[in-house]
Amino acid sequence: MAPSSAVSPRTLTQMLRELDAATLTQLLLDRPDLAVPTPTGFAELASRATTRHSISLALQRLTAFEVWVAGVASASRVFQPERLVIDYAEPADVGRACERLRSLALVWGDAAALRPVRALSNVFEKAVSGSEPLGHSPPPAHPPEFVDAETRNPTLVTKVAAGSAFELVRRMNCLVEHCDHQPLRLRRDGGPATRDLRLLAEMLDVRSAAAVTHLEIARVTGLLGISSHGGDDLLVPSTQFDVWQDLELHEQWLELAQAWFERQPSTGLGWLKRLAFGAFGAPEEGRVLTPADVRAWLDWQRPRRPGRTDRQAADLLEQASWLGLTGLGALAAYALPLDGAALAELLPTRVDHVVVQADFTAIAPGPLTPAAAHDLGTLADVESRGGATVYRFSTESLQRARALGWDSDTILATLQSRSRTPLPQPLRYLVRDLDRLKPPPAANGVWDAAHHHRQPLRGSVHLPNADDDDADDAFPDAAQVAAIVVALGAKETNPPPAADPTVSRWGDVFDSPLGALREAVETSEVVWCGYVDGAGRRTERLVRIASVDEGLVEARDAKTDEEMHLPLRRITAAHILRPGA
Repeated sequence: MAPSSAVSPRTLTQMLRELDAATLTQLLLDRPDLAVPTPTGFAELASRATTRHSISLALQRLTAFEVWVAGVASASRVFQPERLVIDYAEPADVGRACERLRSLALVWGDAAALRPVRALSNVFEKAVSGSEPLGHSPPPAHPPEFVDAETRNPTLVTKVAAGSAFELVRRMNCLVEHCDHQPLRLRRDGGPATRDLRLLAEMLDVRSAAAVTHLEIARVTGLLGISSHGGDDLLVPSTQFDVWQDLELHEQWLELAQAWFERQPSTGLGWLKRLAFGAFGAPEEGRVLTPADVRAWLDWQRPRRPGRTDRQAADLLEQASWLGLTGLGALAAYALPLDGAALAELLPTRVDHVVVQADFTAIAPGPLTPAAAHDLGTLADVESRGGATVYRFSTESLQRARALGWDSDTILATLQSRSRTPLPQPLRYLVRDLDRLKPPPAANGVWDAAHHHRQPLRGSVHLPNADDDDADDAFPDAAQVAAIVVALGAKETNPPPAADPTVSRWGDVFDSPLGALREAVETSEVVWCGYVDGAGRRTERLVRIASVDEGLVEARDAKTDEEMHLPLRRITAAHILRPGA
Protein backbone atom coordinates (compact mmCIF):
# COMPACT_ATOMS: atom_id res chain seq x y z
CA MET A 1 0.00 0.00 0.00
CA ALA A 2 2.67 2.47 -0.98
CA PRO A 3 1.55 6.00 -1.53
CA SER A 4 2.06 7.39 -4.97
CA SER A 5 4.36 10.12 -3.66
CA ALA A 6 8.01 9.41 -2.91
CA VAL A 7 7.86 11.81 0.04
CA SER A 8 6.62 10.40 3.33
CA PRO A 9 3.10 11.73 4.05
CA ARG A 10 2.91 14.24 6.87
CA THR A 11 -0.62 13.26 7.97
CA LEU A 12 -3.06 10.41 7.58
CA THR A 13 -5.21 12.65 5.39
CA GLN A 14 -2.29 13.20 3.04
CA MET A 15 -1.56 9.47 2.89
CA LEU A 16 -5.17 8.71 1.99
CA ARG A 17 -5.14 11.44 -0.62
CA GLU A 18 -2.04 9.95 -2.26
CA LEU A 19 -3.41 6.40 -2.51
CA ASP A 20 -4.19 5.09 -5.96
CA ALA A 21 -7.82 4.25 -6.77
CA ALA A 22 -7.40 0.47 -6.41
CA THR A 23 -5.77 0.74 -2.97
CA LEU A 24 -8.33 3.23 -1.71
CA THR A 25 -11.15 1.03 -2.98
CA GLN A 26 -9.72 -1.95 -1.11
CA LEU A 27 -9.45 0.12 2.07
CA LEU A 28 -13.13 1.05 1.91
CA LEU A 29 -14.07 -2.57 1.23
CA ASP A 30 -11.98 -3.72 4.21
CA ARG A 31 -13.37 -0.94 6.43
CA PRO A 32 -16.86 -0.39 5.00
CA ASP A 33 -17.98 1.77 7.92
CA LEU A 34 -15.76 4.54 6.51
CA ALA A 35 -17.97 4.75 3.44
CA VAL A 36 -21.27 5.22 5.31
CA PRO A 37 -22.46 7.88 4.83
CA THR A 38 -20.52 8.86 1.72
CA PRO A 39 -17.50 10.95 2.82
CA THR A 40 -17.30 14.47 1.45
CA GLY A 41 -13.51 14.48 1.26
CA PHE A 42 -10.29 12.90 2.47
CA ALA A 43 -10.24 14.97 5.65
CA GLU A 44 -13.59 13.52 6.66
CA LEU A 45 -12.42 10.04 5.66
CA ALA A 46 -9.35 10.36 7.88
CA SER A 47 -11.54 11.72 10.66
CA ARG A 48 -13.74 8.64 10.57
CA ALA A 49 -10.76 6.30 10.37
CA THR A 50 -9.38 7.58 13.68
CA THR A 51 -12.49 7.18 15.84
CA ARG A 52 -12.34 4.52 18.51
CA HIS A 53 -15.43 2.77 17.19
CA SER A 54 -14.08 2.50 13.65
CA ILE A 55 -10.69 1.33 14.88
CA SER A 56 -12.35 -1.33 17.03
CA LEU A 57 -14.20 -2.60 13.95
CA ALA A 58 -10.95 -2.63 11.96
CA LEU A 59 -9.19 -4.62 14.69
CA GLN A 60 -11.92 -7.24 14.39
CA ARG A 61 -10.59 -7.98 10.89
CA LEU A 62 -7.07 -8.77 12.11
CA THR A 63 -5.49 -12.08 13.05
CA ALA A 64 -4.19 -12.71 16.56
CA PHE A 65 -0.62 -11.94 15.50
CA GLU A 66 -1.64 -8.75 13.70
CA VAL A 67 -3.58 -7.59 16.76
CA TRP A 68 -0.51 -8.22 18.90
CA VAL A 69 1.70 -6.20 16.54
CA ALA A 70 -0.91 -3.42 16.53
CA GLY A 71 -0.85 -3.34 20.32
CA VAL A 72 2.94 -3.08 20.42
CA ALA A 73 2.90 -0.42 17.70
CA SER A 74 0.29 1.62 19.56
CA ALA A 75 2.80 2.22 22.34
CA SER A 76 5.24 3.86 19.91
CA ARG A 77 5.03 7.33 18.46
CA VAL A 78 7.17 6.50 15.42
CA PHE A 79 8.58 3.08 14.59
CA GLN A 80 10.26 0.98 11.95
CA PRO A 81 8.80 -2.51 11.43
CA GLU A 82 12.17 -4.27 11.50
CA ARG A 83 12.97 -2.74 14.90
CA LEU A 84 9.56 -3.05 16.49
CA VAL A 85 9.53 -6.48 18.15
CA ILE A 86 12.57 -8.18 16.70
CA ASP A 87 13.29 -9.95 20.01
CA TYR A 88 9.91 -11.70 20.03
CA ALA A 89 9.01 -12.46 16.39
CA GLU A 90 10.47 -12.94 12.94
CA PRO A 91 11.08 -9.59 11.19
CA ALA A 92 9.40 -10.83 7.99
CA ASP A 93 6.24 -11.72 9.91
CA VAL A 94 6.25 -8.37 11.67
CA GLY A 95 6.76 -6.59 8.35
CA ARG A 96 3.76 -8.32 6.80
CA ALA A 97 1.65 -7.49 9.85
CA CYS A 98 2.68 -3.82 9.69
CA GLU A 99 1.81 -3.70 6.00
CA ARG A 100 -1.61 -5.08 6.87
CA LEU A 101 -2.03 -2.37 9.52
CA ARG A 102 -1.06 0.28 7.00
CA SER A 103 -3.49 -1.13 4.41
CA LEU A 104 -6.25 -0.62 6.99
CA ALA A 105 -5.04 2.91 7.82
CA LEU A 106 -4.32 1.92 11.42
CA VAL A 107 -0.78 3.20 10.92
CA TRP A 108 0.45 5.72 8.38
CA GLY A 109 3.71 6.89 6.91
CA ASP A 110 6.31 4.89 5.02
CA ALA A 111 8.50 1.91 5.88
CA ALA A 112 11.16 4.18 7.35
CA ALA A 113 8.79 5.90 9.77
CA LEU A 114 5.37 4.46 10.58
CA ARG A 115 3.04 6.19 13.03
CA PRO A 116 0.03 4.58 14.71
CA VAL A 117 -3.13 6.65 14.66
CA ARG A 118 -3.49 8.22 18.07
CA ALA A 119 -6.79 6.53 18.89
CA LEU A 120 -5.18 3.10 18.48
CA SER A 121 -3.49 3.36 21.87
CA ASN A 122 -6.78 4.43 23.44
CA VAL A 123 -8.50 1.35 22.06
CA PHE A 124 -5.88 -0.96 23.54
CA GLU A 125 -5.94 0.88 26.86
CA LYS A 126 -9.74 0.53 26.98
CA ALA A 127 -9.85 -2.96 25.52
CA VAL A 128 -13.23 -4.61 25.17
CA SER A 129 -14.19 -7.17 27.76
CA GLY A 130 -12.99 -10.63 26.91
CA SER A 131 -9.94 -9.68 24.87
CA GLU A 132 -6.58 -11.03 25.97
CA PRO A 133 -3.96 -8.59 27.26
CA LEU A 134 -0.83 -8.11 25.23
CA GLY A 135 2.23 -9.89 26.51
CA HIS A 136 5.87 -10.15 25.54
CA SER A 137 5.33 -13.55 23.93
CA PRO A 138 3.40 -13.10 20.68
CA PRO A 139 0.78 -15.52 19.39
CA PRO A 140 1.78 -17.67 16.41
CA ALA A 141 2.35 -15.67 13.25
CA HIS A 142 0.63 -18.33 11.16
CA PRO A 143 -2.77 -20.05 11.53
CA PRO A 144 -3.18 -23.51 13.10
CA GLU A 145 -2.38 -26.32 10.66
CA PHE A 146 -4.01 -29.32 12.45
CA VAL A 147 -1.31 -31.70 11.29
CA ASP A 148 -2.61 -34.40 13.65
CA ALA A 149 -6.19 -34.27 12.34
CA GLU A 150 -7.75 -37.40 10.89
CA THR A 151 -8.11 -37.66 7.13
CA ARG A 152 -10.65 -39.29 4.80
CA ASN A 153 -10.60 -40.33 1.17
CA PRO A 154 -11.48 -37.08 -0.70
CA THR A 155 -13.46 -38.91 -3.39
CA LEU A 156 -15.56 -40.72 -0.81
CA VAL A 157 -16.03 -37.48 1.14
CA THR A 158 -17.43 -35.70 -1.90
CA LYS A 159 -19.77 -38.58 -2.78
CA VAL A 160 -21.18 -38.70 0.75
CA ALA A 161 -21.60 -34.91 0.78
CA ALA A 162 -23.41 -35.07 -2.58
CA GLY A 163 -25.86 -37.55 -1.06
CA SER A 164 -26.53 -35.10 1.76
CA ALA A 165 -27.02 -32.30 -0.77
CA PHE A 166 -29.61 -34.40 -2.59
CA GLU A 167 -31.39 -35.14 0.68
CA LEU A 168 -31.46 -31.43 1.51
CA VAL A 169 -33.28 -30.66 -1.74
CA ARG A 170 -35.72 -33.50 -1.08
CA ARG A 171 -36.42 -32.36 2.48
CA MET A 172 -36.93 -28.78 1.35
CA ASN A 173 -39.45 -29.97 -1.23
CA CYS A 174 -41.26 -31.94 1.48
CA LEU A 175 -41.25 -28.96 3.84
CA VAL A 176 -42.72 -26.52 1.34
CA GLU A 177 -45.26 -29.05 0.02
CA HIS A 178 -46.30 -29.65 3.63
CA CYS A 179 -46.89 -25.92 4.05
CA ASP A 180 -48.92 -26.03 0.83
CA HIS A 181 -51.26 -28.68 2.27
CA GLN A 182 -51.14 -27.50 5.89
CA PRO A 183 -50.01 -23.85 6.11
CA LEU A 184 -48.07 -23.05 9.28
CA ARG A 185 -49.74 -20.44 11.46
CA LEU A 186 -47.25 -17.82 12.67
CA ARG A 187 -47.25 -16.41 16.17
CA ARG A 188 -46.94 -12.72 16.92
CA ASP A 189 -43.15 -13.01 17.10
CA GLY A 190 -43.10 -14.23 13.50
CA GLY A 191 -42.27 -17.87 14.22
CA PRO A 192 -44.39 -21.02 14.20
CA ALA A 193 -45.64 -22.72 17.34
CA THR A 194 -43.42 -25.23 19.12
CA ARG A 195 -45.89 -28.01 18.41
CA ASP A 196 -45.78 -27.29 14.68
CA LEU A 197 -41.99 -27.31 14.74
CA ARG A 198 -41.99 -30.66 16.51
CA LEU A 199 -44.31 -32.16 13.90
CA LEU A 200 -42.17 -30.66 11.16
CA ALA A 201 -39.04 -32.24 12.64
CA GLU A 202 -40.75 -35.64 12.74
CA MET A 203 -41.83 -35.31 9.13
CA LEU A 204 -38.33 -34.33 7.96
CA ASP A 205 -36.70 -36.89 10.27
CA VAL A 206 -34.34 -34.31 11.76
CA ARG A 207 -33.80 -32.74 15.16
CA SER A 208 -35.96 -29.79 16.16
CA ALA A 209 -33.02 -27.37 15.85
CA ALA A 210 -32.36 -28.61 12.32
CA ALA A 211 -36.06 -28.22 11.46
CA VAL A 212 -35.88 -24.58 12.56
CA THR A 213 -32.85 -24.03 10.32
CA HIS A 214 -34.62 -25.71 7.38
CA LEU A 215 -37.53 -23.35 7.90
CA GLU A 216 -35.21 -20.33 8.07
CA ILE A 217 -33.45 -21.36 4.86
CA ALA A 218 -36.78 -21.87 3.09
CA ARG A 219 -37.84 -18.37 4.10
CA VAL A 220 -34.61 -16.54 3.25
CA THR A 221 -34.45 -18.37 -0.09
CA GLY A 222 -37.93 -17.05 -0.79
CA LEU A 223 -39.57 -20.48 -1.10
CA LEU A 224 -42.04 -19.68 1.68
CA GLY A 225 -44.08 -16.52 1.97
CA ILE A 226 -46.75 -15.10 4.25
CA SER A 227 -50.44 -15.06 3.43
CA SER A 228 -53.04 -13.46 5.69
CA HIS A 229 -56.19 -15.47 6.31
CA GLY A 230 -58.87 -14.67 8.88
CA GLY A 231 -56.57 -12.42 10.86
CA ASP A 232 -53.78 -15.02 10.98
CA ASP A 233 -50.48 -14.97 9.13
CA LEU A 234 -49.87 -18.29 7.40
CA LEU A 235 -46.59 -19.61 6.06
CA VAL A 236 -47.29 -20.93 2.55
CA PRO A 237 -45.31 -21.52 -0.66
CA SER A 238 -44.41 -18.45 -2.67
CA THR A 239 -44.30 -18.00 -6.43
CA GLN A 240 -40.52 -18.33 -6.14
CA PHE A 241 -41.07 -21.95 -5.09
CA ASP A 242 -42.75 -22.65 -8.43
CA VAL A 243 -39.67 -21.26 -10.19
CA TRP A 244 -37.31 -23.16 -7.90
CA GLN A 245 -39.05 -26.47 -8.58
CA ASP A 246 -38.31 -26.16 -12.30
CA LEU A 247 -34.56 -25.88 -11.69
CA GLU A 248 -32.14 -28.76 -11.97
CA LEU A 249 -31.22 -30.52 -8.73
CA HIS A 250 -27.78 -28.92 -8.49
CA GLU A 251 -29.28 -25.48 -9.17
CA GLN A 252 -31.85 -26.01 -6.42
CA TRP A 253 -29.10 -26.98 -3.99
CA LEU A 254 -26.97 -24.02 -5.02
CA GLU A 255 -29.75 -21.55 -4.17
CA LEU A 256 -30.26 -23.17 -0.76
CA ALA A 257 -26.54 -23.21 0.04
CA GLN A 258 -26.09 -19.60 -1.06
CA ALA A 259 -29.04 -18.53 1.08
CA TRP A 260 -27.53 -20.32 4.08
CA PHE A 261 -24.21 -18.56 3.55
CA GLU A 262 -25.48 -15.08 2.81
CA ARG A 263 -28.90 -14.60 4.37
CA GLN A 264 -29.22 -17.00 7.29
CA PRO A 265 -27.47 -15.08 10.10
CA SER A 266 -28.17 -17.27 13.13
CA THR A 267 -24.93 -19.22 12.58
CA GLY A 268 -22.89 -16.19 11.52
CA LEU A 269 -22.34 -13.99 8.52
CA GLY A 270 -21.38 -15.44 5.17
CA TRP A 271 -17.76 -14.28 5.23
CA LEU A 272 -17.34 -15.71 8.73
CA LYS A 273 -18.68 -19.10 7.63
CA ARG A 274 -16.33 -19.15 4.66
CA LEU A 275 -13.48 -18.22 6.97
CA ALA A 276 -14.38 -21.14 9.24
CA PHE A 277 -14.35 -23.58 6.33
CA GLY A 278 -10.87 -22.35 5.47
CA ALA A 279 -9.69 -24.38 8.47
CA PHE A 280 -10.23 -27.57 6.46
CA GLY A 281 -7.57 -26.58 3.94
CA ALA A 282 -7.80 -27.93 0.41
CA PRO A 283 -10.56 -30.54 -0.11
CA GLU A 284 -7.90 -32.88 -1.52
CA GLU A 285 -6.45 -33.17 1.98
CA GLY A 286 -9.64 -34.78 3.33
CA ARG A 287 -9.01 -33.20 6.73
CA VAL A 288 -11.55 -33.95 9.48
CA LEU A 289 -11.95 -31.23 12.11
CA THR A 290 -13.72 -31.06 15.45
CA PRO A 291 -15.68 -28.08 16.82
CA ALA A 292 -12.69 -27.29 19.04
CA ASP A 293 -10.45 -27.17 15.96
CA VAL A 294 -12.79 -24.77 14.18
CA ARG A 295 -13.03 -22.52 17.21
CA ALA A 296 -9.23 -22.48 17.58
CA TRP A 297 -8.98 -21.49 13.92
CA LEU A 298 -11.48 -18.63 14.33
CA ASP A 299 -9.85 -17.53 17.59
CA TRP A 300 -6.61 -17.00 15.66
CA GLN A 301 -8.21 -15.54 12.54
CA ARG A 302 -10.53 -13.07 14.30
CA PRO A 303 -9.66 -12.85 18.02
CA ARG A 304 -11.44 -9.52 18.45
CA ARG A 305 -14.80 -10.74 17.18
CA PRO A 306 -17.01 -11.62 20.17
CA GLY A 307 -19.53 -14.39 20.56
CA ARG A 308 -17.72 -17.56 19.49
CA THR A 309 -18.50 -20.69 21.50
CA ASP A 310 -17.89 -24.39 21.09
CA ARG A 311 -21.66 -24.81 20.70
CA GLN A 312 -21.74 -22.43 17.76
CA ALA A 313 -18.82 -24.22 16.11
CA ALA A 314 -20.58 -27.57 16.63
CA ASP A 315 -23.80 -26.20 15.13
CA LEU A 316 -21.87 -24.87 12.14
CA LEU A 317 -20.29 -28.26 11.44
CA GLU A 318 -23.58 -30.10 11.96
CA GLN A 319 -25.40 -27.85 9.52
CA ALA A 320 -22.56 -28.12 7.01
CA SER A 321 -22.98 -31.90 7.15
CA TRP A 322 -26.69 -32.07 6.33
CA LEU A 323 -26.36 -29.17 3.87
CA GLY A 324 -23.97 -31.28 1.82
CA LEU A 325 -20.95 -29.02 2.31
CA THR A 326 -19.05 -31.69 4.20
CA GLY A 327 -19.04 -35.47 4.17
CA LEU A 328 -17.60 -37.79 6.82
CA GLY A 329 -16.45 -34.63 8.62
CA ALA A 330 -14.29 -33.32 5.75
CA LEU A 331 -14.87 -30.61 3.14
CA ALA A 332 -16.48 -31.57 -0.18
CA ALA A 333 -14.68 -30.68 -3.42
CA TYR A 334 -17.55 -28.45 -4.61
CA ALA A 335 -18.16 -26.68 -1.28
CA LEU A 336 -15.72 -23.76 -1.28
CA PRO A 337 -16.32 -21.98 -3.51
CA LEU A 338 -19.80 -23.31 -4.22
CA ASP A 339 -19.67 -25.21 -7.51
CA GLY A 340 -23.05 -26.46 -8.66
CA ALA A 341 -21.65 -27.83 -11.93
CA ALA A 342 -19.25 -30.14 -10.07
CA LEU A 343 -22.11 -31.34 -7.87
CA ALA A 344 -24.34 -32.00 -10.89
CA GLU A 345 -22.05 -34.84 -12.00
CA LEU A 346 -22.68 -36.63 -8.70
CA LEU A 347 -26.47 -36.32 -8.52
CA PRO A 348 -28.95 -38.84 -10.00
CA THR A 349 -31.08 -38.06 -13.04
CA ARG A 350 -34.71 -37.15 -12.46
CA VAL A 351 -37.50 -39.43 -13.66
CA ASP A 352 -41.16 -38.70 -14.34
CA HIS A 353 -42.58 -42.18 -13.73
CA VAL A 354 -43.16 -44.74 -11.00
CA VAL A 355 -43.88 -48.45 -10.83
CA VAL A 356 -47.30 -49.03 -9.24
CA GLN A 357 -47.63 -52.38 -7.45
CA ALA A 358 -50.55 -54.48 -6.28
CA ASP A 359 -49.87 -53.85 -2.57
CA PHE A 360 -50.98 -50.19 -2.86
CA THR A 361 -47.42 -48.93 -3.24
CA ALA A 362 -45.56 -47.14 -5.99
CA ILE A 363 -41.78 -47.17 -6.40
CA ALA A 364 -39.94 -44.16 -7.80
CA PRO A 365 -36.64 -45.45 -9.25
CA GLY A 366 -35.00 -42.05 -8.80
CA PRO A 367 -35.71 -38.45 -7.89
CA LEU A 368 -38.97 -37.37 -9.46
CA THR A 369 -39.54 -34.35 -11.64
CA PRO A 370 -41.37 -31.50 -9.87
CA ALA A 371 -44.70 -32.33 -11.51
CA ALA A 372 -44.44 -36.05 -10.76
CA ALA A 373 -43.33 -35.38 -7.18
CA HIS A 374 -46.29 -33.05 -6.68
CA ASP A 375 -48.73 -35.66 -8.00
CA LEU A 376 -47.36 -38.52 -5.92
CA GLY A 377 -46.98 -36.34 -2.85
CA THR A 378 -50.65 -35.39 -3.11
CA LEU A 379 -52.00 -38.90 -3.71
CA ALA A 380 -49.78 -40.98 -1.43
CA ASP A 381 -47.56 -40.93 1.64
CA VAL A 382 -43.85 -41.65 1.59
CA GLU A 383 -43.20 -45.00 3.24
CA SER A 384 -39.44 -45.30 2.83
CA ARG A 385 -36.51 -43.70 1.08
CA GLY A 386 -33.16 -44.89 -0.10
CA GLY A 387 -31.97 -45.77 -3.57
CA ALA A 388 -35.66 -45.59 -4.50
CA THR A 389 -38.63 -43.90 -2.84
CA VAL A 390 -41.66 -45.99 -1.88
CA TYR A 391 -45.07 -44.29 -1.82
CA ARG A 392 -48.12 -45.90 -0.20
CA PHE A 393 -51.71 -45.22 -1.24
CA SER A 394 -54.34 -45.34 1.46
CA THR A 395 -57.90 -44.22 2.04
CA GLU A 396 -56.56 -41.28 4.06
CA SER A 397 -54.10 -40.12 1.38
CA LEU A 398 -56.72 -40.37 -1.37
CA GLN A 399 -59.28 -38.52 0.74
CA ARG A 400 -56.70 -35.80 1.28
CA ALA A 401 -56.28 -35.51 -2.49
CA ARG A 402 -60.06 -35.42 -2.93
CA ALA A 403 -60.30 -32.58 -0.41
CA LEU A 404 -57.81 -30.70 -2.58
CA GLY A 405 -60.10 -31.06 -5.58
CA TRP A 406 -59.09 -34.37 -7.17
CA ASP A 407 -62.00 -36.57 -8.30
CA SER A 408 -61.64 -40.29 -8.97
CA ASP A 409 -61.33 -39.91 -12.74
CA THR A 410 -58.52 -37.36 -12.37
CA ILE A 411 -56.70 -39.56 -9.85
CA LEU A 412 -56.86 -42.65 -12.08
CA ALA A 413 -55.83 -40.70 -15.17
CA THR A 414 -52.86 -39.18 -13.34
CA LEU A 415 -51.70 -42.52 -11.93
CA GLN A 416 -52.02 -44.20 -15.30
CA SER A 417 -49.90 -41.49 -16.93
CA ARG A 418 -47.22 -41.77 -14.23
CA SER A 419 -47.06 -45.57 -13.98
CA ARG A 420 -44.90 -47.74 -16.23
CA THR A 421 -47.16 -50.69 -15.40
CA PRO A 422 -50.95 -51.14 -15.63
CA LEU A 423 -52.80 -50.00 -12.52
CA PRO A 424 -53.64 -52.97 -10.27
CA GLN A 425 -57.34 -53.72 -9.82
CA PRO A 426 -57.28 -53.28 -6.00
CA LEU A 427 -55.99 -49.72 -6.40
CA ARG A 428 -58.72 -48.95 -8.97
CA TYR A 429 -61.36 -50.19 -6.52
CA LEU A 430 -59.84 -48.07 -3.71
CA VAL A 431 -60.00 -44.95 -5.88
CA ARG A 432 -63.54 -45.62 -7.11
CA ASP A 433 -64.70 -46.04 -3.52
CA LEU A 434 -64.15 -42.28 -3.17
CA ASP A 435 -67.29 -41.72 -5.28
CA ARG A 436 -69.41 -43.10 -2.46
CA LEU A 437 -68.12 -40.43 -0.07
CA LYS A 438 -69.60 -36.98 0.29
CA PRO A 439 -67.98 -34.66 -2.28
CA PRO A 440 -65.88 -31.72 -1.07
CA PRO A 441 -67.44 -28.24 -1.03
CA ALA A 442 -67.62 -26.70 -4.49
CA ALA A 443 -67.25 -23.14 -5.70
CA ASN A 444 -70.40 -22.03 -7.56
CA GLY A 445 -71.53 -25.65 -7.57
CA VAL A 446 -68.51 -26.87 -9.59
CA TRP A 447 -65.16 -27.99 -8.20
CA ASP A 448 -62.35 -27.28 -10.66
CA ALA A 449 -59.29 -29.31 -9.69
CA ALA A 450 -57.23 -27.91 -12.55
CA HIS A 451 -57.92 -24.38 -11.33
CA HIS A 452 -56.50 -25.21 -7.92
CA HIS A 453 -53.34 -26.59 -9.48
CA ARG A 454 -52.86 -23.60 -11.73
CA GLN A 455 -53.54 -21.04 -9.03
CA PRO A 456 -52.49 -22.46 -5.66
CA LEU A 457 -52.36 -20.33 -2.54
CA ARG A 458 -49.17 -18.30 -2.68
CA GLY A 459 -47.74 -15.91 -0.10
CA SER A 460 -45.61 -12.80 -0.33
CA VAL A 461 -41.98 -13.13 0.67
CA HIS A 462 -40.76 -11.24 3.75
CA LEU A 463 -37.04 -11.78 4.21
CA PRO A 464 -35.99 -11.50 7.87
CA ASN A 465 -33.38 -8.89 8.72
CA ALA A 466 -29.98 -9.94 9.98
CA ASP A 467 -29.49 -9.17 13.65
CA ASP A 468 -25.75 -8.54 13.38
CA ASP A 469 -24.68 -4.90 13.39
CA ASP A 470 -21.95 -5.90 10.97
CA ALA A 471 -24.39 -7.24 8.40
CA ASP A 472 -23.05 -6.99 4.87
CA ASP A 473 -26.25 -5.39 3.56
CA ALA A 474 -25.65 -2.32 5.73
CA PHE A 475 -22.56 -1.35 3.72
CA PRO A 476 -22.00 -0.44 0.07
CA ASP A 477 -20.96 -3.11 -2.40
CA ALA A 478 -17.87 -3.04 -4.62
CA ALA A 479 -19.56 -1.01 -7.36
CA GLN A 480 -20.80 1.60 -4.89
CA VAL A 481 -17.38 1.84 -3.26
CA ALA A 482 -15.77 2.35 -6.67
CA ALA A 483 -18.19 5.21 -7.32
CA ILE A 484 -17.27 6.78 -3.96
CA VAL A 485 -13.57 6.61 -4.85
CA VAL A 486 -14.24 8.25 -8.22
CA ALA A 487 -16.19 11.04 -6.50
CA LEU A 488 -13.38 11.64 -4.00
CA GLY A 489 -10.86 11.82 -6.83
CA ALA A 490 -13.04 14.26 -8.74
CA LYS A 491 -13.17 16.60 -5.75
CA GLU A 492 -9.38 16.55 -5.54
CA THR A 493 -9.02 17.12 -9.28
CA ASN A 494 -11.59 19.94 -9.27
CA PRO A 495 -11.12 21.72 -5.92
CA PRO A 496 -13.32 24.67 -4.94
CA PRO A 497 -12.26 28.15 -6.13
CA ALA A 498 -9.20 29.52 -4.41
CA ALA A 499 -9.73 31.91 -1.55
CA ASP A 500 -9.26 35.66 -1.95
CA PRO A 501 -5.49 36.24 -1.75
CA THR A 502 -6.12 39.37 0.28
CA VAL A 503 -7.42 37.25 3.12
CA SER A 504 -4.90 36.76 5.90
CA ARG A 505 -3.24 33.40 6.39
CA TRP A 506 -5.22 33.38 9.65
CA GLY A 507 -8.46 33.56 7.69
CA ASP A 508 -9.08 29.82 8.11
CA VAL A 509 -9.07 30.09 11.88
CA PHE A 510 -12.81 30.56 11.96
CA ASP A 511 -13.57 27.77 9.50
CA SER A 512 -14.82 24.48 10.92
CA PRO A 513 -12.23 23.51 13.56
CA LEU A 514 -12.71 19.76 13.16
CA GLY A 515 -10.21 19.36 10.31
CA ALA A 516 -7.45 21.18 12.18
CA LEU A 517 -8.14 19.21 15.35
CA ARG A 518 -8.01 15.89 13.51
CA GLU A 519 -4.76 16.83 11.79
CA ALA A 520 -3.23 17.92 15.08
CA VAL A 521 -4.02 14.52 16.59
CA GLU A 522 -1.82 12.87 13.97
CA THR A 523 0.99 15.48 13.86
CA SER A 524 1.09 16.23 17.63
CA GLU A 525 1.47 19.93 16.79
CA VAL A 526 0.37 22.75 19.09
CA VAL A 527 -3.07 24.16 18.36
CA TRP A 528 -4.43 27.61 19.11
CA CYS A 529 -7.93 26.78 20.32
CA GLY A 530 -10.81 29.13 20.97
CA TYR A 531 -13.77 27.83 22.93
CA VAL A 532 -16.66 28.79 25.18
CA ASP A 533 -16.38 27.60 28.78
CA GLY A 534 -19.20 26.42 31.02
CA ALA A 535 -19.97 30.00 32.11
CA GLY A 536 -20.33 31.18 28.52
CA ARG A 537 -17.00 33.07 28.46
CA ARG A 538 -14.78 33.00 25.39
CA THR A 539 -11.40 31.45 26.16
CA GLU A 540 -8.24 30.89 24.13
CA ARG A 541 -5.51 28.35 24.91
CA LEU A 542 -2.56 26.62 23.30
CA VAL A 543 -3.12 22.88 23.54
CA ARG A 544 -1.90 19.55 22.23
CA ILE A 545 -4.80 17.40 21.01
CA ALA A 546 -4.82 13.78 22.20
CA SER A 547 -8.02 12.58 20.56
CA VAL A 548 -11.24 13.74 18.92
CA ASP A 549 -13.95 11.15 19.30
CA GLU A 550 -17.69 10.96 19.91
CA GLY A 551 -18.04 14.73 20.15
CA LEU A 552 -15.35 15.09 22.83
CA VAL A 553 -11.86 16.57 22.44
CA GLU A 554 -9.19 15.31 24.83
CA ALA A 555 -6.19 17.64 25.06
CA ARG A 556 -3.39 18.93 27.30
CA ASP A 557 -2.40 22.53 27.86
CA ALA A 558 0.82 23.16 25.93
CA LYS A 559 2.31 25.17 28.81
CA THR A 560 1.00 23.56 32.02
CA ASP A 561 0.33 20.03 30.71
CA GLU A 562 -3.10 20.25 32.34
CA GLU A 563 -5.51 17.60 31.05
CA MET A 564 -8.59 19.02 29.32
CA HIS A 565 -11.88 17.53 28.09
CA LEU A 566 -13.72 19.89 25.75
CA PRO A 567 -17.08 19.19 24.09
CA LEU A 568 -16.60 19.70 20.37
CA ARG A 569 -19.69 21.88 20.17
CA ARG A 570 -18.04 24.49 22.43
CA ILE A 571 -14.92 24.90 20.28
CA THR A 572 -15.32 27.96 18.09
CA ALA A 573 -11.96 27.99 16.28
CA ALA A 574 -8.76 25.98 15.96
CA HIS A 575 -5.51 26.66 14.14
CA ILE A 576 -2.30 24.63 14.03
CA LEU A 577 0.71 26.79 14.91
CA ARG A 578 3.48 26.37 12.36
CA PRO A 579 6.59 28.43 11.62
CA GLY A 580 5.62 31.62 9.81
CA ALA A 581 1.97 31.44 10.87
